[in-house]
Amino acid sequence: MEADLRSRFLEGMSRVAAAVTVVTTDGDGGRFGVTVSSMTSVSADTRRPSLLISVHHLSPACEAIKKNRRFCANVLSDNQSFVSDLFSGRLKHLNEDRFGAIAWHSGATGAPIIDDAIVSLDCELKTGLLWGTHFIFIGEVEQMELSAQRSPLVYANRGYRRAIPIAPEDKKPRASENQLRAGFFITLGPELVPALIADFAIQEPSIDLRLLEADHDDLVEQMRAGSIDTAITFGSVDDPELKVELLSPPDPHVLVAADRPLAGKSALRLADLADQPMILLDHPSVRRANTALFQRHGLTPAIRLQSPTFAMVRGMVAQGLGYSIVPQKPQTMTSLDGRLIVAVPLEEEFPEGAIIAVSPRREHPGALTNAFLAKVRTAFGTTLTDPFQRRG
Repeated sequence: MEADLRSRFLEGMSRVAAAVTVVTTDGDGGRFGVTVSSMTSVSADTRRPSLLISVHHLSPACEAIKKNRRFCANVLSDNQSFVSDLFSGRLKHLNEDRFGAIAWHSGATGAPIIDDAIVSLDCELKTGLLWGTHFIFIGEVEQMELSAQRSPLVYANRGYRRAIPIAPEDKKPRASENQLRAGFFITLGPELVPALIADFAIQEPSIDLRLLEADHDDLVEQMRAGSIDTAITFGSVDDPELKVELLSPPDPHVLVAADRPLAGKSALRLADLADQPMILLDHPSVRRANTALFQRHGLTPAIRLQSPTFAMVRGMVAQGLGYSIVPQKPQTMTSLDGRLIVAVPLEEEFPEGAIIAVSPRREHPGALTNAFLAKVRTAFGTTLTDPFQRRG
């Protein structure tokens, strides 16, 4: 194969969004699991519904599936990126006991069903074909479990994504003369929004403000889809159709429990943290930013625990379970249970920690959007107290 054709094919396929699936198996061939992006239905009208998976021929799971003659396709929910990383081999310190790190139970065939996957399809293997470097397996579904989770974990552009609606859920026509739709990074909202709305409502008493709290990637996609008018978030946006304004430069700090040795340092470097357990705020953009930060210095973070809520991250740090890196110096230095946390400056640069305002690049921006962003600039200059921000 031509090298250029192969590289272009890989680049092209990286742009194709796919649900993330962990394929598991158990039996005489052993218990194994592997993360795949190639899983699709074949037919609902065979003797039993059938589906197809593709597994690299060198994966231990591949040989086990052939011997066990069974597998379960577990389609992960959008809060299970840890499970995907676990079975893709990224969390090497857990390679010896991957199933011990998650909750699961046995299905009808004996293959592990991962708890809280949006759907698990427990299959009997019917046929397999080696094509190039991968075995294509077709199985018939013997058992299917659906969880309360409905939003799948998606992989596209070499990163995790969440599935979000392109159009607003409410179909009421937009009252363009007084409606403003604003998005905030999930940790920025609680402290910034209430005071900002109260202040803005005095200035614009008839304002109809619609709020969206989401991860950085979701906010950008919602703006591209026209679902929001502006967003306050972290990082950067490389899109000629969007206007980006810096609100606050990065001010990275390491959060540690007050009684831990690292708390006594005047500053920390990544080399001081590489062997320490990390508590990760589990959003795709945060995971990507932390990975990039460490990779620039030839290091890999040792992620021990993760949570999509900053209150949980703060609580686990306060208990001494690990450290966390935040892009801005916190103001509140206690967890919800009153335990003390210390914020130690990080010496390395962290450009992903900048706070930015994003809006569509229009020749004539809406008056409400302009007025709202002016109020945001004032807030960042004087009154912000959000856990991920510093005072101006």
